[in-house]
Amino acid sequence: MQKTSSIVFLGEISCGFPSPATDYLEPGLNLHELVVKKPSATFFMRAKGDSMIGAGIFPRDILVIDRSIFAVSGHVVVASLNGEFTLKKLSYQNGAPVLLPANPKYKPIFISKEDDFQIFGVLTYHLHQHI
Repeated sequence: MQKTSSIVFLGEISCGFPSPATDYLEPGLNLHELVVKKPSATFFMRAKGDSMIGAGIFPRDILVIDRSIFAVSGHVVVASLNGEFTLKKLSYQNGAPVLLPANPKYKPIFISKEDDFQIFGVLTYHLHQHI
């Protein structure tokens, strides 16, 4: 695995009214150390499509997926459904899993016993480029 260098972490910034600038720098920030809790269970994927834009996840975003987390209702998960990966919010209806998109253009995916369904991992972070 390639060693990543630290970046300078300037501190917190107000998203409301402006606040005075911080007079000091905090220790360096290593994004890999921040987002990867269990290296052997963590994978990175790139988002494709627009079914999760209501959750702030856009095409080409980088997704951090942790396979060691037990998925529960409300988690955004990477699921394998009939041989294809999809990213959706996990829910349950009458005890059966349902994959919910975050875009009204798309319908929920109801999982049946006949489907080849497996939760691959839970989304822990996503990185979005703004420009």
